[in-house]
Amino acid sequence: MSFWYRNGVCSNNPHSHRQDRHSFKRKTRARHKASALLALCGIGIAAHAQDTPPPGITASFDVTQRLEYSDNPDLEIEDDPDFFGRTILAFDLESATPLENFTLSLGTDIEEGRNDRATVDATNSFVQLGYDRATRNANIGTTLRYRESDTSSTFLDDDFDSDGRVLNQDSGTRQNYGFGLTGAVGVEAPIGASFSLDYSELRYSGTEDPDLTDRSTLDTSAQINFRIDPRIIARLTTKYIDFDAQGNGTSRETTGFGAGVLLEFTPLLTGDFSASYDTIERSGDETGTNEGTSFSAELTRTLTNGTLGATLSSDVSSNSDGRRAFFAVNREMNLSRRAALSYSLGGTRSENSSFEPLVDIDYSYALPTSQITFGLSQRFNTDSDNEEQINTTLNAGYQHQINNLSSFGADVSLFDRNELGPLADDARRINLSLSYQYALTRDWGLVSGVSHILSTSESEDDRSSNTVFIGLQRNFSWNP
Repeated sequence: MSFWYRNGVCSNNPHSHRQDRHSFKRKTRARHKASALLALCGIGIAAHAQDTPPPGITASFDVTQRLEYSDNPDLEIEDDPDFFGRTILAFDLESATPLENFTLSLGTDIEEGRNDRATVDATNSFVQLGYDRATRNANIGTTLRYRESDTSSTFLDDDFDSDGRVLNQDSGTRQNYGFGLTGAVGVEAPIGASFSLDYSELRYSGTEDPDLTDRSTLDTSAQINFRIDPRIIARLTTKYIDFDAQGNGTSRETTGFGAGVLLEFTPLLTGDFSASYDTIERSGDETGTNEGTSFSAELTRTLTNGTLGATLSSDVSSNSDGRRAFFAVNREMNLSRRAALSYSLGGTRSENSSFEPLVDIDYSYALPTSQITFGLSQRFNTDSDNEEQINTTLNAGYQHQINNLSSFGADVSLFDRNELGPLADDARRINLSLSYQYALTRDWGLVSGVSHILSTSESEDDRSSNTVFIGLQRNFSWNP
């Protein structure tokens, strides 16, 4: 295990992974105003995601101290340059057994010596606690999470996916916290059941932007499975989603009851079909009720080098645009022992709006000492003002291991918000970074890098920031 995998300077950034019906693959990465080492972490994160936790207890503590110079550290329209120190702290604890797993992650950035601040500031703080237990026929899992970040410079891909307004540039603090609970019984029995509950809350402070709205979301669902035959699994489903937007936002309460079936037509061809009767009630800045039947159909064919699939769905809309339909063709393939490609090509349209394409691409190519990654995702979203958006994220990275002691990384990210309403306010943000790392000893490393950020919006002046940093990093690990 290399020093840079164990001691990545991105270790203080929380990571999460998820998939949804209209997004082929999701990768979440934290975006910091001085994240020139983000590209390096791509190799370590990818490798770690595929590892099975070894039994026992493992703990690690990372400390990074570096000097930074930025011509616009807070990404303001006009700001003075600053030279200051940053300390990055991260702690991870994991306890694993064949049946259960416990994880704890926490960290923060500490800024020292800022010209406009008399005190030491803690930024980008987070804590995440997780526990899951699984047997052959049942499982349960729970998570607790908290994250605090600066509204003008830091956000996660998931923040942007769910609301493109995070690109709005205004000073202040964003707080995310929540919890989740999942469980299942009768996993391999003729009759089984499962449930999912997730609560998340977003709070803003110190900002005057009316579009940065406090909100909370309660998302619950339950399902009963009937294993009629090894090739036929039927299900009954129910869901309840309460999206509560404060201020001038629009709240939405969604209920649904449905049924579905998973069919294995042949060993190589499967189908998944579902339908539900949904009701969406709106309150707040916009009021009304939409109800009707939502349905989806998916076919998946297993090929010699991957899978080929197609999905079609039609959902009850949460606004006055009528029903919204989605269509996509999905493909996953292993191009060679070193390369993999997956993509989804499709689009969406409503009864009262034009067709909008949706594309997802995920490509990776690994050489003995380097790796190339490329990701493009487009997601349809309805924000807290009940306005529709197409949010596009592009990530490209190159990492190269120069020798056993040093490595180099480059990273490019693009976030684009395309609002579909008549009063659209589109925005874009570009992040560029270069990094160099050198392992001084097994546990000490030299880290350095440069980064550039450009943020544009139709309603605001352009903003840009350039940052250079150099520092030292130390890792402490414990595995009794």
